Amino acid sequence: LASEGSCRIGGNLASNAGGVNVLAYGNARDLCLGLEVVLADGRVLSQLRALRKDNTGYDLRNLFIGSEGTLGIITKAVLKLFPRPRRHDTAFIAVPSPAAAVTLLSRFKQHANSALVAFELIPELAVGFVTKHMGVARPLGEVSPWYVLSEFADAPPDAMHAALEQAMADGMVTDAALAQNETQRLAFWELREKLSDSQKFEGGSIKHDVSVPVS
Repeated sequence: LASEGSCRIGGNLASNAGGVNVLAYGNARDLCLGLEVVLADGRVLSQLRALRKDNTGYDLRNLFIGSEGTLGIITKAVLKLFPRPRRHDTAFIAVPSPAAAVTLLSRFKQHANSALVAFELIPELAVGFVTKHMGVARPLGEVSPWYVLSEFADAPPDAMHAALEQAMADGMVTDAALAQNETQRLAFWELREKLSDSQKFEGGSIKHDVSVPVS
């Protein structure tokens, strides 16, 4: 989660947060098995079931997930967990357009399948804000109108490198930096995580979280 330093589980569920690994793990709704909620009149609704298969009655849990706290306050939750990945392949990639990024996403899915855990499209305007105000270095020497920050987890060796080579040969990628160590990987993600904070130095800005079909 880009806001992992301040967010809480209850807020993630109330906003049905996706986070930067939503490609692999889904939204908060997909990770929740049960809830305890305090209603407006003080009653406690307890549905802390941990069953993977639960087809009994109405799905009250999902009424509260994504409701932004308007129906009740989430006080406990049962969540699905996944093993922590043993290794990551992370790349900061220059692309000429969003259309090229969408094509690259399909290519990465072919190479990595479920190992593709993150794919973030970032405009040069935002990268400029972060490097100007937050003291974060540019991952690439040349400026591009658009970038993609992508990560594979526990993918076959050299899968990311091979996918990037092919994408560059096909013209959908113009430059790329592949993290060589954990320090460099975290530096890539620091740029992503400071996008929101960097905007306040440029005056007023509108924060949004819009989803549209890929087409």
